This record gives sequence, C-alpha cells and structure tokens, in this order.
Amino acid sequence: MSILRLDFAEPFFSIDYVEGEDSYQVDRKSMVINLAEHEHQNISLDGGRTIVPLKAAMVQDMTIRNPVKAFIVRDVERTDIRDPATAEQICRTWKSLYEMSGIARHKGLPYYKSPKFCIGEGSNHIELNLCFVSEGMVPSGPHREHDRNFDEVHAQIAGYGMMRVYDYEDREHIHQELNMAPGIVHDRMYDSEGRYPWHEYKSVTPCIYCPIELDRGDSENYHPRDL
Repeated sequence: MSILRLDFAEPFFSIDYVEGEDSYQVDRKSMVINLAEHEHQNISLDGGRTIVPLKAAMVQDMTIRNPVKAFIVRDVERTDIRDPATAEQICRTWKSLYEMSGIARHKGLPYYKSPKFCIGEGSNHIELNLCFVSEGMVPSGPHREHDRNFDEVHAQIAGYGMMRVYDYEDREHIHQELNMAPGIVHDRMYDSEGRYPWHEYKSVTPCIYCPIELDRGDSENYHPRDL
C-alpha cells in the first residue's frame, strides 16, 4: 500500500500515484484515473458511484475508496494553460513530441511532453506522461503502429481534444470521432488481438492530455486486459 508524490509534471501539475490504499482524500478539484487491470476493481465515490478500470472522473471534497491503482492529478485548475506566459513556460520546460519520438510525422507539431512515469514491470508495466498541445485543431497524424507492444488509451486533463478513428486498412476515411473534455478517458480502440485501426489524437483547443500505455508483456500469449 502506498501513496507516491510524483514530480515529473512539476511545476505545472501535482500528481499522486495511489496503490492498494483503503481510501484517499480529495479536497480541491482533481482528476482520478483508475489504472486497475481487472473488471470490478472499481474506485468507489460518494453516493454509490464508481470509476471503472481505465476510466476517470473529476472529483472534489470527498474521500475515494478502494483505489487498487490510481493516478490522481491534484488541483487540476491550479495551472491555466490558456495563459500565454504559462504556455510558453511549458513549451520551454518539456521536450517537443518530435524530440521525444524522432518520428517524422511529429516534426514541427506544437506538441510537448513531460518525462514519463513507469509503474510495475513486464505484463504489469504501465507508462504515462502528460502532453501539452499549444494550438487548437492540430492532428498528431494517423498511425496504427507504436514503438513497442502496448495497449493505449488517452485521458483528457485540460482543454478539449478528440481521438479520430479510421479504417484498419485505410487512413483516409474517418469512421469515428471520440470527443474528449476534462475528466474523459476514451473507450479502447484495440481489438481482442491487440490490433489498432488507423487513429490519431487531435487538439480542439490548446490542451493537456495523458497517454496511458499498458505493456502487453509476452505478445505470443497476449490477451486483452480483463475489462
């Protein structure tokens, strides 16, 4: 059982990683993301409400219960990314997406990433960080392959964005737009074999989002998370 204070997104965002605690007190408005792996490992909220695995909620002035694994962005409104001086400071402090990935389609995009935080090892390995998009209406570029073998969802922290989903074989025709406001984690896009359709993140306004990468471990014995 532990509560870890994480500094990888400071001084802009204060984050706790909570594992195996009976309860956790939330005072100021915070985003709680349930990182549990199995069905029914829900985080309990007041009034009988729950946060199911790989979903999130904005909460305040309450005690959450049974956080098996939770990522908590505390006091999310402390940093105003709409302030030009704050936006400029984030861009100077975090590396560009192209610096982080080296992928050609990321070159010149106004995307900036904090360092990564890693949880666990092997098939329980989770990597996540925060990504700032300094302009609205900027797509990341359609893709369906990643740099390693993982399941991925995205959590919207501030501002507005969307995931755009294309056909498995055709990256020209958009089939679905999953709109994301603060507190939203979009539904999984990968199938039972771990395949992705062509997809991309697109900012709607300047925004902060969190890619959550769940390692598949031994890909030969892969099965989707029990959700």
